[in-house]
Amino acid sequence: MLSQKEVERLHYGLLSHIQLKGDGDAEALRALSNKFILRNVHSGDTLWDLDSESGDLHFILEGTFAEYLKRGTQSFILRFYRPGKFAFSEDLLLYSKHSDTFAKALSSAKVASLPSVHFQNALRQGGLGVKLMEVLINLSMTEYRNTTYEMLQTSGTNRIHAALEQFPDLLHLIPRRELADYLGISRASLFRSLKEIGHE
Repeated sequence: MLSQKEVERLHYGLLSHIQLKGDGDAEALRALSNKFILRNVHSGDTLWDLDSESGDLHFILEGTFAEYLKRGTQSFILRFYRPGKFAFSEDLLLYSKHSDTFAKALSSAKVASLPSVHFQNALRQGGLGVKLMEVLINLSMTEYRNTTYEMLQTSGTNRIHAALEQFPDLLHLIPRRELADYLGISRASLFRSLKEIGHE
């Protein structure tokens, strides 16, 4: 169960994304916040995996996660999730289909999770549920556009700078190979860039 402080933090996180109209929306948002369940996640454990059947919505309270895309025998990092952000499988939550990704904790973490049944109930009721769905689709598309822009417009060194600004502990959380793949550069380029900025 979430503490009152954690509920307030979650409520603020939802409120920062959803435009409320009237007391009905405000009450519905408060009620939805209270349906989230606290989860303590150990480093290496998953929020969802390739065998998951239901798509829960997660709000990161503590810790860092990486979402991986599985292709054959290899896994590639798609994105990172840090505290104060929502994490979810687009396939499971938005499209109700088998997930091609899994999300793994890179450190010990604390997460507030909304079970899929409550999300689907809110969606069926319309109003706030529809707004939340629109927010999640927009977050997904914005993340994709921003990542694509960064990969196309910036150098490897600038990408590393940007990643370390958002996740200062990143170099201690994932292998250099995974970081190089995520940034779209060779491992040699990664080591050169890290040396240039004094991180190697």
